[in-house]
Amino acid sequence: MSLLNAHKGTKIIETLENYSIAGNSQHTIKRGRPSKSNNFFYDDQQFWRAIIGNSNHYWNKEIELYSFVLSDWVARVPGLYWADHSESIRRHNEEDIAVKSKDWEEFHPPGKSRKVLGGIGTILLPPDDAGKRLMMASSTCNASLGIPLLIFPEVIDYLSLKQGDVVNIKKARWQPINASWAQRFASTKDIPRGYLVIDKIDKIRVIKKDIPMLYHPFSIMEYQSKDALLYDFVFLTIDSKVTDGRKQIENFFEYYAKKDNRNGKYLLNTNMIEPMFDAQFMSPSEMHQPSQKAQLELIHKRIKQVNFDKTTLDKLIRVLPKHYDNTIALRRLAKSISISTSILQENNAASMSAQLINYCMDNNKIEELTDRMIVEYPNIFE
Repeated sequence: MSLLNAHKGTKIIETLENYSIAGNSQHTIKRGRPSKSNNFFYDDQQFWRAIIGNSNHYWNKEIELYSFVLSDWVARVPGLYWADHSESIRRHNEEDIAVKSKDWEEFHPPGKSRKVLGGIGTILLPPDDAGKRLMMASSTCNASLGIPLLIFPEVIDYLSLKQGDVVNIKKARWQPINASWAQRFASTKDIPRGYLVIDKIDKIRVIKKDIPMLYHPFSIMEYQSKDALLYDFVFLTIDSKVTDGRKQIENFFEYYAKKDNRNGKYLLNTNMIEPMFDAQFMSPSEMHQPSQKAQLELIHKRIKQVNFDKTTLDKLIRVLPKHYDNTIALRRLAKSISISTSILQENNAASMSAQLINYCMDNNKIEELTDRMIVEYPNIFE
């Protein structure tokens, strides 16, 4: 469990940093002649495998999608679900399950975290000042797995686009979002941050309406377990066709925070249009306010204290040289997270691993180190 805690702490810090830039919603579209190509996609996995595998090839290319379902809810990191390292992280054990019935499962907080670490989790974002909206399109009717669309207001209004519409998309350009992911985290930095631009009515056609869509409101919960203060992701899977879905979300987050005397509180608001529960940060802009910056720094320190304790670091020191077992590999690892290789004194792999980990702890780089290790060796933290 201790190494999973290191992974979890890393991704909680990454989530906080990426949430802080999620509110940059003024979408600037690059004009000019698009590159024509025969890029036809029929499912989410096919699209993301192509995009992640050769991102530079697809920028500004025209792309077509067939029979994808729209959702108002946008994946926290679109494409993360399909990254190579995500599948192994999502796998859960029996001890992760708190309650199991014929139709559903409820996970303990660490089990919930596994799913969000592996790409589950959605946010509801407001339109930008010009009325352009981010939506998701998914062939699997699952917003966490889908493809982001930037849709212009005149298109939304003319076609009365809504969650649950099944659409075909024709000649929509794949363009970069003007705010990139937090650059120090390899697991998100290497996922292209883009969307298909739907700026004209003829680029999208509704072929069916009112199809159920799954989405996953999520947050980070700070809570008590015995005498410890812990942090975990929390999410709920909800069907867009369920009766009184908003009330179910509200009730779940309230219940889950109180269950087992957790005394939990949520750090992030997942619905930026109509919040459904109280959170420390109700919008990304709050994170940049002077009064909240000190609180955010305190949260970062607590997360590191909880998730990078002595037991975890000792285990990390034992595991790292098994995967980076020579001087060249360790120097490459240090360089990949912008650490000068001069800090490593020539020695055996175990000694140099300890040097690197100790340096990262002293210089606030431990989350970058673990994130890079996760990308290169997805099973290392199981």
